[in-house]
Amino acid sequence: MSRCEVPVLETERLRLRELRPDDFPFWREMWANADVTRYIGGRPKTEEESWTGFLRMAGHWAIMGYGYWLVEKQDDGERLGEVGFVDFKREIKPSIKGEPEIGWIFTPSAQGKGYATEAALAAVRWGDEYFEGARMSCLIEVENAPSIRVAEKCGFSRTGLVEYEGDQVVLLHRG
Repeated sequence: MSRCEVPVLETERLRLRELRPDDFPFWREMWANADVTRYIGGRPKTEEESWTGFLRMAGHWAIMGYGYWLVEKQDDGERLGEVGFVDFKREIKPSIKGEPEIGWIFTPSAQGKGYATEAALAAVRWGDEYFEGARMSCLIEVENAPSIRVAEKCGFSRTGLVEYEGDQVVLLHRG
């Protein structure tokens, strides 16, 4: 089986890199935090759920050639969150299957400092080249105004409300 080379992206303050096995304790703690997950599934993840998600994100690169990066500060390597693209084959209408869907998640201590926007912009620039101008999608819970602002700063526009797993979410597109 071949291994996909995950590109490293750097911004003024951040480094976006592949997930490594030693990132799991950070990842587990982030996904176990109720403040982090309130708009993403609505509840903290168990260790088992976190492990499955961690493997899912790492495996996305191997199967799809794209996925999520771990986001860390360049100056000291502090882990802040993750950002990237997926195709989860979500059961929504209109369908976004086959569209690169961007997302991000950051620890509470990293929120409100511009890190999400900086990391998402780096991912979008990479995506513009990798996906050759394909339309990108983004799903965000209606109440998550900070993430909606990040998406809009990255050039995404609201295209409607859709129901996903019983919740109304904002569907945004770029390109």
